[in-house]
Amino acid sequence: MIRIFVSLLLLVSLSACVTTTKSGNEVLKAPDLSEAAQLNLQLGVSYYQQGSLQAAREKLEKAIEQKPDLAAAHRVLGLVYQQMGDLDEAEAEYREALNLSPKDPDTLNDYAAFLCFERGKVRAGLKYFDDAIAIPLNDNRAMLFSNASNCAARKDLEKAEAYLRAGLSQNPENILIMAQLGDISYRQEQYLQARIFIERAMQMSDAPSASLLYLAAKTEDALGNMQDARNYKDELMKTFPLSQEALAIQEQDIR
Repeated sequence: MIRIFVSLLLLVSLSACVTTTKSGNEVLKAPDLSEAAQLNLQLGVSYYQQGSLQAAREKLEKAIEQKPDLAAAHRVLGLVYQQMGDLDEAEAEYREALNLSPKDPDTLNDYAAFLCFERGKVRAGLKYFDDAIAIPLNDNRAMLFSNASNCAARKDLEKAEAYLRAGLSQNPENILIMAQLGDISYRQEQYLQARIFIERAMQMSDAPSASLLYLAAKTEDALGNMQDARNYKDELMKTFPLSQEALAIQEQDIR
């Protein structure tokens, strides 16, 4: 889960700077392109969020042309290339962003996720997640623990659980982490523990998600509580009839 914050865009007018020497001669200086680069970065982010990948690529490349050391532009361009399926170019942009800003937690997170989920390099991905988590005063630490857990779960469920418990100790009210702990417990066949986490997540949520309801239904099935499982399934079918989880339930009931 990657979060990109976009500020309001302002029109920027650029003009060359003119200075006057002691002799009265005017000297024309090159324009400062920093503001233009920031504007193109913001446009690139906006296009990326809308799914207009080619337009996003063009704006981000323009931003980099105007300001080659703009780390955020390289990072978001990496996301664009990744979505376009050009993984080599994506990795090159991520690495350049890290070269320019090695302590940026968003870049560390994005590259870690890229390594883990696109390249299948779990150990390398976890190293970058750990680097991001170690940065103090980071507002996105819960997201980092969650993403690191998803990465670790590919190889080691116990390690995945450790990330989640560390995240929960810092943010006890995080519903996503609570639900993930339920999922990890279910996958470890610790069904009673899974139920505890699921029920706590539901108590914290005004409206349980389709995935949480589906997990609750599977857990009650595993515990042999068929009526409770059916109640969760019925709620899921009623609230999220077009979800993938609802489709899975329909297929299971047909069988």
